Amino acid sequence: MKKAILIIISYVCFTLSCNSIPKNVRNAFTYCYTGKYTGIDTLININGYYSVGDYYNATPIMFYDNGLVAIGNVSYNMEQVDKNKPLFYKEIAENPETKKAKYFYNLINCGGYVICGDTIKIQMIRGSCSMDDNIRGMERWYKVINKDALLFLGSFVLTTGKKEKEFNENREDLKITFVPVPVKPQPDYFWILKEKWFWCNEQDWKDYMEKIKQKKIEKK
Repeated sequence: MKKAILIIISYVCFTLSCNSIPKNVRNAFTYCYTGKYTGIDTLININGYYSVGDYYNATPIMFYDNGLVAIGNVSYNMEQVDKNKPLFYKEIAENPETKKAKYFYNLINCGGYVICGDTIKIQMIRGSCSMDDNIRGMERWYKVINKDALLFLGSFVLTTGKKEKEFNENREDLKITFVPVPVKPQPDYFWILKEKWFWCNEQDWKDYMEKIKQKKIEKK
């Protein structure tokens, strides 16, 4: 009985920890979100996603022109999504209140980006967590090759610790290419937008939360 109680307590504590971003990761996250137009679509195509490898084995990276970025696959059936990404994203975009869509929007890796000349720098937070949650944040750099291709330069753990931020140790020089899709998931529903610390301006966060609240009321 005592063992069962300890297991339950451990599970609850772990679950609660997954619902909050570690302080050292939040402090290291400097690409705060404004929701304003970034001009990224003048550098690269964003009506789709970027991926490593061929179409069916892609890990999608989706850029939005308001400073938001989403990375990774999230689905109940990963094999099915890999073979039907455009249809999957269309379904998620058109039906954001379904169980499948909420699962996607609440667990996908999200973050912000800045444009530095020909380089796009991303800071992202994992949508899911592990027992080693101090590495939940990552920074990645991509060099623009042309409108349809980026060069992944490398990444490092996003913390305030100096030893984790040695960028050159993880340099990779890996090319990722653009894959168009007719409809992308709606940016308003990604979990990270509900986090006040992610926003540059607190009032903008409040306005967003009110907008989401009104959307829910209208759907009832």
